[in-house]
Amino acid sequence: MIFEKTSFGNITIDGRNYNHDVYLFTDGTLQERDKIHSPRIGGHRSLSEWELEQILKNDPEILIIGMGQSGVLPMTDRAINMIESAKNDRNVQVIQGNTPDILGKTNEALKSGKKVAGVFHTTC
Repeated sequence: MIFEKTSFGNITIDGRNYNHDVYLFTDGTLQERDKIHSPRIGGHRSLSEWELEQILKNDPEILIIGMGQSGVLPMTDRAINMIESAKNDRNVQVIQGNTPDILGKTNEALKSGKKVAGVFHTTC
C-alpha cells in the first residue's frame, strides 16, 4: 500500500482517489471516516474517542493521525487522553501532523512490518 498524495478533500492511495477522510486499520483495510460520532468543535467535526476506539482496538504499534491539509483537525479532550494513554501505557508510536506532511512517514511505517493504523483528515 502506498499513500501517494492528498489535496483539499481527497487522498490518493494505491492509485485510487478517495474524496473523503479515511481510516487505515491494522489489517490494511481502508474505510471512509464515520464522522457521525464526532462532535463539532469550532464548526469542524472533531476526532472522537469512538473513532480512536475503532482504530486502536486491534492494538497497532504505530498510530498515524493526519490532521488535515492545514493541520486543524480538532480533538475531543477524551480523544487527546486516549492518544496519550496509547503512547504511555501501550507503547504505541504516534505520528501526527498535517496530512500532506505525513504521507511519507505513513509509507515508511507500512514498510516497517509493524501493525499500523490511522485516520487521515483531508480537508481543513
